[in-house]
Formats: sequence, C-alpha cells, structure tokens
Amino acid sequence: MKNLHQAITEYSKQLLDSTNDWYNWREINEEKLPGGISLPAGNQYKKNVALKNQLHREWVNADIEKRFALTKYYIADWGGIHTNSPDSLFEYSTKSASYLIKNGKKGIASWSKAIVLHDPNKYAIFDARVAISLNCLQVLNNVENKKIYPILSSRNKIVAAGNKYIRDKASAERWIKADDSMFYKEYLNLLKATAEEINSNVSTIEMLLFAKAEELVQEVIPDYTLPINA
Repeated sequence: MKNLHQAITEYSKQLLDSTNDWYNWREINEEKLPGGISLPAGNQYKKNVALKNQLHREWVNADIEKRFALTKYYIADWGGIHTNSPDSLFEYSTKSASYLIKNGKKGIASWSKAIVLHDPNKYAIFDARVAISLNCLQVLNNVENKKIYPILSSRNKIVAAGNKYIRDKASAERWIKADDSMFYKEYLNLLKATAEEINSNVSTIEMLLFAKAEELVQEVIPDYTLPINA
C-alpha cells in the first residue's frame, strides 16, 4: 500500500516533461507586472516559474514599501485574492516565514503566496486546489493512514464538490486530521521529497497539484457532471 509521498511522486512522473504544458491557468497580465520584472517567451508554466524567481530577487533587496507592493501584487493581482485588509497585507509583507506559518490554515492562501517571495525553492503556495488534490490522491491510490488536509472554501464548483465528498468520506472512514500547526511543514516535506526523487523542484510539484485539482476530483467522483456556469 502506498503512502502519500509515493502517490505524489508517481503522479508527477506521469505528467512532468520538458514543457509542462499542463499548467494553463489564467494568463499573466504582463502589463501589470511590477517594475523591474519581465517574463520570457514560452508557455504559462515557464512564465510563472520565471515570475516567482524574479519576484524573489526583487523582494530580497527591497525596502518595506516595495516589499508591500510586491506582496500585494502576488496575492491580489496575480493570485486574485482581493479581500485582505491593508493591515493583513502589511503583516504578510513584513513578517518572517516562520512567523506566518504559525497562522496555520488561517489566511494560508494569502500568506503562503507571500512567503514564496522569500524563497520559491523552499516555500510553496497552499490553497483550496492544492488541498483537494492532496486529499484526492489519497483516495485514488488507497493511501494507508489517510490524513485529511485542511478543506478550504472555493468558488470553483468542481473543487467545492470534491471538498464535500472528501469531508464526508474522511468522516465515515475516520481519516487522521492533519495537525493545524504542522500540516504546512508536512506539505513542504512532501514536495521536497518528490522534487528530489524526480530531479524537479518544489514550485513545479506545487503547480502540478494546483493545475490538476479539477481532473483529480473528477477521477474520484467519476459520475460528477460539471454544473452549468461552473
């Protein structure tokens, strides 16, 4: 019986290639890029990896004001999360990664984007899509000692349906509940272990989990029909 690391690794081996053209999330609006950043030609995978690396380089040498602007860009303009208050964005742009990780699942879709700017080779985004992918991979691979990762709300109807299915299944089967203070570090360890095994990187594995969320839900719920206006 597999563990979750093995499930993620096998899934990554199936899909990762020289182009990684499976990452076709919304196109980056290159007219809104922060000053000093320009992206290479290529697909959205290549552009997003370059964006993370360039934002990191800008962030390392930036003052407080510029770090705030870079963080706001990545959370709101790139990430589409517009609900954070200026105080929250200031916290996300000024506090250390270790401090923000202590928030647990509270605001994780935002603060995990913020700490990617600290080091995209060390930290990764965790949001509703990544969470449902981790949970679905456990079902599809009949992982031993299943652990339910935080179910985060989503406006995506497929992800929301997957969340309900996983919540009910985990309750009925008595899955272990991921520790709120530890699950993000466990998640990073899974990404790092997979990346090392297949000679990839943390960002790529995270992007795969993000991009394939809907497909994984539909594999878990094979009779699921996409709602009208999903």
